[in-house]
Amino acid sequence: MGERAQRQTLAYSIMVPIYNEAQSVEELCDRVARVFEARGEADKYEIVFVDDGSTDETPDVLRRVAAKRPNVRTATLRRNCGKSLALSAGLRHVRGNIIITMDGDLQDNPEDIPTLLAKLDQGNDMVNGWRIKRQDTSTRKIGSRLYNATVKCVSGLKLHDMNCGMKAYRAEVGTALALYGQYHRYIPLQAHLAGFKVTEAPVSNSPRKFGTSKFRTFRYEGLFDLMSLIFLHRYGLRPMHFFGKISLVFILPSLTVLGYLVLEQIGYWLGIGDPVFNRPLLALALTSFMTGVLVFTTGFVCDFILHHQIQSRMNNIIGLSLVTEADGKESGDGAS
Repeated sequence: MGERAQRQTLAYSIMVPIYNEAQSVEELCDRVARVFEARGEADKYEIVFVDDGSTDETPDVLRRVAAKRPNVRTATLRRNCGKSLALSAGLRHVRGNIIITMDGDLQDNPEDIPTLLAKLDQGNDMVNGWRIKRQDTSTRKIGSRLYNATVKCVSGLKLHDMNCGMKAYRAEVGTALALYGQYHRYIPLQAHLAGFKVTEAPVSNSPRKFGTSKFRTFRYEGLFDLMSLIFLHRYGLRPMHFFGKISLVFILPSLTVLGYLVLEQIGYWLGIGDPVFNRPLLALALTSFMTGVLVFTTGFVCDFILHHQIQSRMNNIIGLSLVTEADGKESGDGAS
């Protein structure tokens, strides 16, 4: 956080993950430049392209563009790692106090940037784009509606277009994001769960001009990421509350059965009934009991590890900000 804060000298960083989009780079830069020139802020922004291991002419195009445009910077991944890791790499290099992300295929329109910034000025921490007239196949549109409805139902965050690539957020939001797998689809949800104020704004969406989409129509893996995010939010700081409940499901019934079997065995010793040591019910009860103990131990170990990390991460966890008496300015590490 400290190193990144020292580099923050610009108002805006436009971060563009890109993969095999050589034909789009120049036009995207020109359109972004016109937007900020119209705002009178031509010297207050940078464009950071993150080349996600492109195999076409994209690396050469990016080098040429960066050589003649001082406000264009590039970060290159040695291989294709996916959009989440590309965005994560970009967040390490941006210098702006406000980060604007957009896809590099020209379907996201730079002309919508002022709309997002206006929403940020209303006191929001993140503004997510909402493609009201999405230029895509009917199959993708149906899949997107199902996906957004599922996220709304599970998380309570009411956004119409969670996976829109067009977003604007404050730099401190970027420090709270964990991006890997397909977590790029849940950037607004991560910000919401971290306590930031998230809203949306309508943006336009253009047909793809060059190339083809790099994503499959249906990506079921995102469902697992959603389950992981919700679990971490609810139990990340109290793992024993989760594992403890699960362990009781195994331990309590098994203890009841074992108690009954002990009484049966005592009866056998007194000459009543049969021995219990060769009964399948005993093996089942012992297996259930040991399973519960293992689950409980897992929660105990998680709590033990968390206890030793909690103090060093406290500011990030609770989003602590301090006001110094000297200058009355807020300082802190943000939320995580």
